[in-house]
Amino acid sequence: MDYLISVADQLAPQLRSLRKVRQLGQADLALKLGVSQSRIAAIERNPAAVSAGQLLEYLKVLGVDLVLRDAQAPTGTSAQGEW
Repeated sequence: MDYLISVADQLAPQLRSLRKVRQLGQADLALKLGVSQSRIAAIERNPAAVSAGQLLEYLKVLGVDLVLRDAQAPTGTSAQGEW
């Protein structure tokens, strides 16, 4: 299932929800990432304060892909590989 995130405030509840769906507590996820439980709590409270790398690692452990979609691309076309 896809979840559209348009603003940073939408990310926090999604991160918590994904972790809970995987039946992981904050301490469990922290152990898998090699960080403290308080760091997981801080990321879930304010994901805008985490680095992109840390966010990607968090998502990887949860088995979630980050997909960037060009919202300005005409429908039905792909800008893949274009710069």
